[in-house]
Amino acid sequence: MDVPLSVSASVVLNASGNGAVTLGPARPGTSWTPASCGVLVAPVSTTVVSSFSLYNGAAQPGNFIGGSYTGDSNSTGLTVSPMFPGQILTGVWEGGNPGATATMTLTGTQSIQG
Repeated sequence: MDVPLSVSASVVLNASGNGAVTLGPARPGTSWTPASCGVLVAPVSTTVVSSFSLYNGAAQPGNFIGGSYTGDSNSTGLTVSPMFPGQILTGVWEGGNPGATATMTLTGTQSIQG
């Protein structure tokens, strides 16, 4: 059975304005097919704007999917193969507003067996 996917993860940016989150299916018998990724940082700063990078797996160069120099508020479509339990997408913010809350939201389809 396919149902809409809408999941989020948040982090408070550290003193350097950096932070990371991970999202992925955890329940056995489920898979995710993310179609879009949205990012938001609040409160917005008038002096700094974070950059955002998205990775298929751990945050390392070989896993880089894409990114944005406007990581405070942006969204993009994704082309990601179905994800199964144990697989993750990692979102990383750099240079943002220290103490602000950064949120990554994935939308798409979740398939549930049974």
